[in-house]
Amino acid sequence: MDDPLPIDPQQGPSRRPPSGTFPPIFVKLAVIGVIFGCVGVIVTLLMPKPAYEGRLVGQSGDVHIYAVPTNADAENLAVWHGVRKLDALPADPDNPIQQFDLSSSDRQAAGTRHPDLVVDGWSGGMHCCLTRFVFDGPSGKLIGSLSLGSSSASRFIPLNRTDRYPAAFLAYDDATLDGQSEISGTPLAPILVVWRGKNFGLFIEAMKATTADSPSPYLLRPDFEEARLELATTVRAETTGTRGDIAKALNQEAQDRLAQMKAATLNPEDAKTFAPLIRFLNDYVYKGQAEAGVAIVKQAHAASPDALSVALQTYAEQVRQSQWIGDLNVLNDGKLISLLDQIDRPMKQTQ
Repeated sequence: MDDPLPIDPQQGPSRRPPSGTFPPIFVKLAVIGVIFGCVGVIVTLLMPKPAYEGRLVGQSGDVHIYAVPTNADAENLAVWHGVRKLDALPADPDNPIQQFDLSSSDRQAAGTRHPDLVVDGWSGGMHCCLTRFVFDGPSGKLIGSLSLGSSSASRFIPLNRTDRYPAAFLAYDDATLDGQSEISGTPLAPILVVWRGKNFGLFIEAMKATTADSPSPYLLRPDFEEARLELATTVRAETTGTRGDIAKALNQEAQDRLAQMKAATLNPEDAKTFAPLIRFLNDYVYKGQAEAGVAIVKQAHAASPDALSVALQTYAEQVRQSQWIGDLNVLNDGKLISLLDQIDRPMKQTQ
């Protein structure tokens, strides 16, 4: 038998709700939900729409980055977070950007634990320059920017958990590029760049060779193969394959550089003849073995000390112009700057 219904002294027995009906509290909640839903739709319709303009460069969630023309030959970036336009980026009047392009939006670049928006700006012209911008993915805030001069650059490559940084990209030191150097045809020096939390810098641990005869460790890592291939599209095809294949190819390239350096005829009046020597020294300086490289060059060209002195002094001047000179000194155990001073000293004593 069913339990008897409770009896109210004033109203008599309570009535059981008909079968199949919802309790009144649920009905009230449903009505409130419908009301709030209608209000949300109305608010959404009445809210002002973002006044987007220009060409969409990249998007991540609520963040939109547009390239807005400022004149016929230049454009600037407009960054939106939802319906809010963020503060305009400071423009460089000496380096106007002709075109912005998205480098990546699916990988973290600055240790933010989420994908960042990386945008490249190209100035165009004979001495065109590349500027890389890194924006925080969720907020659109500018994390940092870097001028790479005439160099191209790969996308950020995710690193291993054991590495100090989450990602790195491959580029060339602008001091070694045509148009920026006094030496026409100067060989290129590759660099590996990371975001250090406050600024960009070289990934010294991955560039530092363990011995004078070994290559930079990153050249043997498969996770950098993508970066090497991307950068090689503007220069030459890179060797790919297994770690053993790559090591064998790198060793052959090193032997070729050594042979070409030894066979070079240095002409103090023609800086182009220094190219084989500079190509050889670049390899040693940018893998942290500068002292060994200079010693090998001096031994190979001991018979022409005057021409060698001019070639080395020219190279020292080029390296000093690098924006990475501080990091290169650290890469070479703090001995690079003193080595360059030693190279300069004979030239200054003869003046």
